[in-house]
Amino acid sequence: MSEALVLVVDDDAFQRELIGMQLSNLGWTQVLLSASGADALTQIDLHGGRIAAIISDLSMPDMDGLVLLRHLAKLRCRAGIILRSGVHGEILSSAAGLALAHGLHLLGVLGKSDPHDRLQSLLAGLHAPVPGRGMVGAELALALAPKRLRAALEGGEFVPWYQPKLDLRSGRTVSAEALARWPVHGGAMIGPARFVPALEAAGLVDDLFYAMVRAVLADMVVWREQHLTLKVAINMSMATALNLDMPERLQRMVEDAGLQAADLIIEITESQLMVERSLAMETLTRLSLMGFVLSIDDFGTGYSSLVQLIDLPFRELKIDGSFVQRASTERKAEAILRIAILIGVNLAMEVVAEGVETAEQLEFLRGCGGTIVQGYQVARPMPFQACTEYLQSQALQPAL
Repeated sequence: MSEALVLVVDDDAFQRELIGMQLSNLGWTQVLLSASGADALTQIDLHGGRIAAIISDLSMPDMDGLVLLRHLAKLRCRAGIILRSGVHGEILSSAAGLALAHGLHLLGVLGKSDPHDRLQSLLAGLHAPVPGRGMVGAELALALAPKRLRAALEGGEFVPWYQPKLDLRSGRTVSAEALARWPVHGGAMIGPARFVPALEAAGLVDDLFYAMVRAVLADMVVWREQHLTLKVAINMSMATALNLDMPERLQRMVEDAGLQAADLIIEITESQLMVERSLAMETLTRLSLMGFVLSIDDFGTGYSSLVQLIDLPFRELKIDGSFVQRASTERKAEAILRIAILIGVNLAMEVVAEGVETAEQLEFLRGCGGTIVQGYQVARPMPFQACTEYLQSQALQPAL
């Protein structure tokens, strides 16, 4: 199996070699060096999914780092992005914000005077792709056709993987987020970045939500039989939230499984809440009346965060991972993170910090008063059996 690659983009030959040497010392033996954004795009076209991370300078002739980010977004690049520059910190922070706005997987920013261990810290948060396991071209297009998607939903091919949320006060897993995964033949995996837009285009997002609910409830029943009690969070799209019969249907599914509404956390992405606001307020408030726990996801990335907290009965607040990842090095991000935690605590909400990918970020959150964390530093998303073993092993450990 081919090793994952790191792509370094910098017009300065000395800087390229310097980063290449640092990567080699950190154990990354497969490094590509590009002198321009255009050459970087050629390398991406050649090596595709093997590229695990891209380290790019901002100031380059012809195609600078910001233009490169736009092209990466168009390519739906899933590699981890590290932006590197000697420019003023505010400009580097703005560039990081642009990467996040494009939906790219930003690992962080790196000043040219930063210590060498900073690069190691950023790469520690990297979830490297597994080479040779994806589907491309005609095979992928066939898999994402509406007829094939319907068959996959009816056949129960979409399965939940679980990412635990840890309470820093007790050291225990208090809940887990269910993330949709689609394993296909030959050990390949089609990621949600591919299948969710295809399901939306085919009008099948409701079917995915209910398929996930059924699978999650079945898993929760097994966990209860093993005395493993935790809440599970399921993501709900706004398209599903706007269905007026959704609350009753969801309630019936939970009751038929012998569980209670309070066992499920329904996560709604904040930026979606401005669509058909009155309908969303009705269905979400009814869910809350039934006992479901409502969670506002990606808090801080929408345009009217505080209005959502006033108007809707959210009981959990999930701080977007971008603030967590930037807070230890950026004053503005740190201020927003502290304020978000303070708001949640004062509204008697559970506050979850997403995207905790390094030990440094974890300790920083402790210092900010954070209590519940989710991210690769705690646990990666895992299939049901692996999550069961994780929960069982944790149950044997003494509480803090």
